[in-house]
Amino acid sequence: MCLPAAGLTAAQLAMGSLVVAGVGTAASIGMGIASANQQAAQAQASLDFQAQQARNQQDLATQQAQLQQRQHRDALLLQQKQSTEAYNLQIQQSNTQIANQHQQQIQQVRNERAALLARNTAERNEYQKSKETAEAQNKLNNEAANRAYVGQQTKLEEARKKAAFAQQTLLAKSIGAKGSILASGRTGQSVGLLARDVDRQQGFATAQDLASIDSARNAAIVAMEGDYLKAQSANNAALSGVGADPGDPFLPDLPQKPKFIEGIGLQINDQYSWV
Repeated sequence: MCLPAAGLTAAQLAMGSLVVAGVGTAASIGMGIASANQQAAQAQASLDFQAQQARNQQDLATQQAQLQQRQHRDALLLQQKQSTEAYNLQIQQSNTQIANQHQQQIQQVRNERAALLARNTAERNEYQKSKETAEAQNKLNNEAANRAYVGQQTKLEEARKKAAFAQQTLLAKSIGAKGSILASGRTGQSVGLLARDVDRQQGFATAQDLASIDSARNAAIVAMEGDYLKAQSANNAALSGVGADPGDPFLPDLPQKPKFIEGIGLQINDQYSWV
């Protein structure tokens, strides 16, 4: 502490002391304010640092969460992609199998059609051949029957000619016999009796000739009917060898186009689209 200068009054000394005390107090107050400001600044800086640290930690946590979400999404995408590809591969294999089976069915139907057409062609040829054979046999049978008819009619005509010749002979004999009777000079009833006897013999011979003609005609009719029945029987036998007309074959339809299984695309419900 400084000693008061000589000659100063007590009041002056007191005033000087007050001034010095005021100055010291002001300095102390100023230093306190500065210290308080410094502490406030330090506190604010600490708060700002803590806030920045909190923001940094929040950003880091957000980034880590986003990274985990992206990794989860990528894993889900990969899993669904693999599942979809595996499913679509199965669908493709199934569709390939369906297409192959469809082609096999088409080929089977085509083979069956070809076999049916070939068999129908063979049956038609066999039917036509048997029909032609039967028709040729019928022609031969009818020709044989006609020859038999002509033979019977020839026999009947010969019998008629023979009977006519016999009638001419009888007529000549009758005329000759009657002439002999008249030339004998006989008269009376005996001449009539002799003439009637000649007529009776002529009539008897004529009746025999007519009966012979009738018998020949009846025999010819019976023979021709027998030949007709024989020809009919032979024709029926020939026709019995002819089967039914095969007609057009029934061909199966080609199989309809199959329905293929549709695949699926990759569809992800992206709940992290904001990432």
